[in-house]
Amino acid sequence: MKADTEEIFTLRRCALLAAMLVLIAALRIVSTYTVLSHTVDEPIHLGAGMELLDHGTMTGDVSHPPMARVLSAIGPWLAGERWTPTGNSTTEGLAIFGRDAHYDRMLALARLGILPLFLLACGMVFLWGNRTGGPLAGLIATFLFTTIPPVLAHAGLVTTDMAATAFTAAGAYAALLWAERPDARRTVALGAAVGLGMLAKYSLLVFLPGVWMAMYLCQWRGMRAVPGQLRVYWRPAVTAAAIACLVIWAGFRFSFGPPGFAHVSLPAPRFFDGLADVWKHNADGHASYILGERRHFGVWYFFPVTLGVKTPLGMLLLVGWSLWTAWRKRLSVAAPLAYCAVILGIAMSSRINLGVRHVLPVYVGLAVVAGVGAAMLLRHPAGRWAALRAPVLFGLFGWQVVSGALAHPDYLSYSNEITRGRAERFVAESDLDWGQDMHRVGDFLKKAGATEVAFTPYNVTYIQAGHAFPKVTYSNWYHAAPGWNVVSLSGWKVYNHPGWIGNRQPGFRIGRTHWAWYFAPGDEPSVVH
Repeated sequence: MKADTEEIFTLRRCALLAAMLVLIAALRIVSTYTVLSHTVDEPIHLGAGMELLDHGTMTGDVSHPPMARVLSAIGPWLAGERWTPTGNSTTEGLAIFGRDAHYDRMLALARLGILPLFLLACGMVFLWGNRTGGPLAGLIATFLFTTIPPVLAHAGLVTTDMAATAFTAAGAYAALLWAERPDARRTVALGAAVGLGMLAKYSLLVFLPGVWMAMYLCQWRGMRAVPGQLRVYWRPAVTAAAIACLVIWAGFRFSFGPPGFAHVSLPAPRFFDGLADVWKHNADGHASYILGERRHFGVWYFFPVTLGVKTPLGMLLLVGWSLWTAWRKRLSVAAPLAYCAVILGIAMSSRINLGVRHVLPVYVGLAVVAGVGAAMLLRHPAGRWAALRAPVLFGLFGWQVVSGALAHPDYLSYSNEITRGRAERFVAESDLDWGQDMHRVGDFLKKAGATEVAFTPYNVTYIQAGHAFPKVTYSNWYHAAPGWNVVSLSGWKVYNHPGWIGNRQPGFRIGRTHWAWYFAPGDEPSVVH
């Protein structure tokens, strides 16, 4: 009884500490809301979400499911904003944002709608860490997850990536519990998690089955020991699938009709339109950039390289040490490790390479693996190098915290020490400049007294919604304009625009994402033919 009481006390204490860590992370996220301008994708998500919330239809963009979109629209809707049909989800979102102080308020309210998804993801990390390695492992895993800059970045944006992170983890964890005992409560939980996952992001349609299969293979011996296995599992599995389908249909407002590519009526037709859109997008590819090369179709090394430069080095070292410890001590980290491997493997086969955000759920598994290994090293300090373990571990913890804290509020453009402060040599797009620094560009030009600027923004919609901006003339590819010239690093790296930059070093740096020059008339550089 005493041991049980101590265990409960330890669990409660670790859960309380983990909750405090999550609160600190949430405050860090909220503090970025009005510092960073909207990114390229945020207006389209907000516009589509407001349409479904306010009007119950999905006539605009269907490339993403509705969960995160609707959550982002709730705050602006409660503040009095409504859907104004224009036939374009992006312009509908921009109309909600508006200008100046109204823009700041609506952007903050929209981003606040994503915060519950971050809290859910943190909860999954703690529960999975606790289940695998005990309360201390859950606490350390939560600490690591809440201090990863890309996690903090995408938890503060109106996108579907944090929804995918939360529900990939929830679907995997619910499946682990269900596999142990497929009773009614766990069956309902699994069905709900899968259904909500399909409403979170379409990539979960391939992520979750792959993760389940890999985790099942890792637990093969234990599963074979279940008497009458098929009889025990098949009925609950069918029930869970039915619940998932019902949840998906409910998420699409119980709509019924023909999808855009067929003449047969189906439940939730926009769900099938979304799947078709993702399939076409993957087939067509997408412009991207990695290690100094522009690509249109994916390369297998994109996501490993991106994870390598976007993850704090302290965490990468800790994951490696934890895997070595797990192998030596026979720690049970097969499930979270398989979870990471499957997601990364599937992403590596994709023809769309748009950033670490597409494999953001991997950080859940990495945090759990590192948390279990670190907890083991702290609980059992015996061994040849025992005296050094705790100092080295806390040194890695501190490295992670400091590395991320120094980047605040620029978690989106964060890169670790491998890049030596020149992330544009390695990555671009949503891993560097996704349009989030347009406030800073405007402030820079205002202080410089610029009334006109040659500039092709990567986030061109900021000119329609945001803060006051000088007159913009789109930059010429062949030669700079007299006066002020600003260049978006993503526009330059991904699309080679403008070409006159060549090897020219910037006259000024605006944050981590834009370069600027001032050229007197007659001194403008041109492309040398």
